[in-house]
Amino acid sequence: MADIAEIIKKVSENKELMAQIAKADPTQARDLLKKANIDVDEADIKKVQAAVSDGKLDLGDIKDLAGGLFKK
Repeated sequence: MADIAEIIKKVSENKELMAQIAKADPTQARDLLKKANIDVDEADIKKVQAAVSDGKLDLGDIKDLAGGLFKK
């Protein structure tokens, strides 16, 4: 399993990529991420898509995706 927070950080730098990932099916999203040199497990694709779907990433999204990595 990849570090979701790191993937989100990389993806958030490219708004166009975020939009494409949000609209793509999981297979297409994985291909898009591969083209951007970001290796993502198939199990993590839906988590990444959920985080980028609204075009906004906040600390709450990252906390949820990181599985409690950033505990208060």
